[in-house]
Amino acid sequence: MWEASYNNTYPAVDLIPKDVFICDWHYERADKTPAYFALKGFRVATCPWRNPSIAVTQLKDMQKFKTESTKEMKPRFQGVIQTVWSGAPQFLRAFYEDKKDTTAGGNTQQGCFRGLYKEIGKMGGDARY
Repeated sequence: MWEASYNNTYPAVDLIPKDVFICDWHYERADKTPAYFALKGFRVATCPWRNPSIAVTQLKDMQKFKTESTKEMKPRFQGVIQTVWSGAPQFLRAFYEDKKDTTAGGNTQQGCFRGLYKEIGKMGGDARY
């Protein structure tokens, strides 16, 4: 329901001004839609929420899109923005206290950010690629 255009709004993408920055939210799978938005002329970032493995895939996708693109397309791939669906104090407290949420199978927004940050470190620590 949240991942597609069930009410046929998809043609509206061509009506959006190209200076709009797209935050491409995908929480349950790592769709390759940042490439679509970049081809449409937008700057785009992929936005994970609570699943570390999906976030890492999204990071690697964005790096690959940027690396393998033409010089005109490269600047459109802006990176990854961690989505947080709580207040900042709650997120930061959970992150720094390393709180575990066993009810979510280990998939938490702080765990997602931790996994993403760890993967960026493996890439040499340059979040800009």
